[in-house]
Amino acid sequence: MALEESRKDNRALMQQLDETFREVRKLILSEWNKQNPYGLGFSHGRLLIILHEQGPQKPSVLADCLTMSGGGVTGIADRLIELGFVSRERSERDRRMVLLQLTAEGEAIVEQIHATRGALMLKMFRGMTPLEMEKALKLFVLMKRNLESTDE
Repeated sequence: MALEESRKDNRALMQQLDETFREVRKLILSEWNKQNPYGLGFSHGRLLIILHEQGPQKPSVLADCLTMSGGGVTGIADRLIELGFVSRERSERDRRMVLLQLTAEGEAIVEQIHATRGALMLKMFRGMTPLEMEKALKLFVLMKRNLESTDE
């Protein structure tokens, strides 16, 4: 009987954690949107950062990095091209291959994204000790590992 009650208590606690996690994610998105004059989502920003860090990339490589479909990357890239942050270029070695690359305007936006992200982290972790942040990191790493695991 005690084991069954313990499982119910854990389930209630897991639900509280899940709801709080969702609330935190919603607040992070709200903060992101306050600083985001172009209406870019997280995936837009991540694609720009990948191009900044790794240089021109094939859409299929970006799809893998962003864990999304090629069509998803095309939609994100189309919006970034429309804004002038990214361009599509044909590879000089293989004209059939299309690469996405940052424009000068895209580089400037990446700097804004880094600044926004830094301000968001300072606000989110305000008042936390390094020990508390280390504990949180360990928990997130464990959750990530659990979700990546193929074990049920």
